[in-house]
Amino acid sequence: MILHYTCPDCGAEMVYDIKRRKLHCDHCSKEMELSQVSSLGTEDLSAAKTSDKMEGDILAGQEYHCPNCGGLMVTKDKETSANCAFCGAPMILADRLSGKRRPAKLLPFQMDRQDAEKAFRKWCRNGRFSPRGFTSAENIQRLRGMYIPYWLFQFDTRVDISAQATRVRVFRQGDYQITETEFYDIQRAYKLQYKDIPLDASQQLEDSEMAKLEPFNFSELKAFNMPYLAGFDSSSYDFDETEMAPSAKSKVEKYARDYAQGAVSGYSMVHLNSHTINFEREEEAFIFVPIWFVDYNYHGKVYKFMMNGQNGRIAGTPPTSRGKIAVWWAGISAVLFIISLIISLI
Repeated sequence: MILHYTCPDCGAEMVYDIKRRKLHCDHCSKEMELSQVSSLGTEDLSAAKTSDKMEGDILAGQEYHCPNCGGLMVTKDKETSANCAFCGAPMILADRLSGKRRPAKLLPFQMDRQDAEKAFRKWCRNGRFSPRGFTSAENIQRLRGMYIPYWLFQFDTRVDISAQATRVRVFRQGDYQITETEFYDIQRAYKLQYKDIPLDASQQLEDSEMAKLEPFNFSELKAFNMPYLAGFDSSSYDFDETEMAPSAKSKVEKYARDYAQGAVSGYSMVHLNSHTINFEREEEAFIFVPIWFVDYNYHGKVYKFMMNGQNGRIAGTPPTSRGKIAVWWAGISAVLFIISLIISLI
C-alpha cells in the first residue's frame, strides 16, 4: 500500500517541509499541520498502524505503481519510502511500516536541502580540486535526504565492585619521618542506568561512517508519523533488536568498567580486583535518524558525502583531480619563481 498526500486545493503532491515543519505544496504553496492530516485520499492509514504482517524480512523486488503517474517501482531491499523515478512524486510504502517494522520514534530533519548543498560546496571547496562535474548542478541534485534505521537501547544495571586500596600518611615525629600505610578491602554496589545507546541497524552505510555523524540529540525525538517521510528516502532495519543487543551491552559494559575504575576515591592507590555487571532491565526502540547523502564514483573508487540532518555534522572525503592539483602547483611555482627573480634583480 502506497501512502501519498494530495493537496486539497490543487491536487498536486505535498511533501514535508523541514523549515516549516508542515506538509507543503510546491505548486500552490498550501500548507498543512501534521495534526491536520487525517486522510490519505484513497488509502487508509489505520491499516498501516495496526497491521502485524510485516514482522519478518522485507524482500527486494516487490512491485508498486506510482499513484500519480502509474509508473512501475521495483523496490530495493528494506526500502520503505522513495520518490517516483518517473514523476518525482513521494511514495511511502505503508505496508512495509507496520507491526514491528513501524518505528516508534523519529528525529525530524532540521537541515534542509539548501543547508546540505551549501555544506557540500564548502566540503569540496567549491570544486577547486574536485574532478570536473563533481560540483555540477546535476550531481548536487543527486543529494537526497534519507532516514536511517537505528535501535535505541536503555539498560538498568547493578555493578558490584571488589577492590583493594591503600591510604598513605607521611608525618614527622621528633627526628623521625614516619610513613603510615593503611590497607582496605572494598566491596561496593552501584545502580546505574544507561539511556539512549544508539546502534545503526542498516547495511546501507558502514557503522564507522555513521559513527562519524554522531552524536544525535535524542531528546528531540518525535512520535513516528508517516507524513515526516513524504519526500525522503527511508528503509527498515537489516538487524533486529536481538541481533543488536549484544553490541549495545558491550558498549554498556565498557562504560560501567570505566565507571568502576573511577568510583572508589579518597585513597592513595586503588586496585580493582573484579567487577560484575548485571542487566536488570532492558528496553529498546526502533527509530529513524536523518542524514543527507550523495556518492560519486571516480576512477573506480566511491566517494561519499554524508551530513547529519539534525545538526549538520559532516563525514566523508571528497575526490581530488590530479590535473587540477598539478595546475595549482604549477601556478604557485610560477609565482615563487617570479618573486625570486625580482629579488635577485634588486
